[in-house]
Amino acid sequence: MEYAKDEIFQVRYNTKLNRLEIGEQNWINRLCQKIKRHKLLTTAIITFIMFGTINIVMISSFMKILQNI
Repeated sequence: MEYAKDEIFQVRYNTKLNRLEIGEQNWINRLCQKIKRHKLLTTAIITFIMFGTINIVMISSFMKILQNI
């Protein structure tokens, strides 16, 4: 019952937007909302990390090939 009371008191009415809003959100929900809002930036960051990882793997495999010669 205490949990239900806590959830009820976190709901607030926003007069500017004319709707109810839930107060505190955990970090996973905030991260998902930011990813949904900033799709281009998220895509650019993911591709940068992916290509950077591929680059490091390719350089290390090239160095191993050079060491075997």
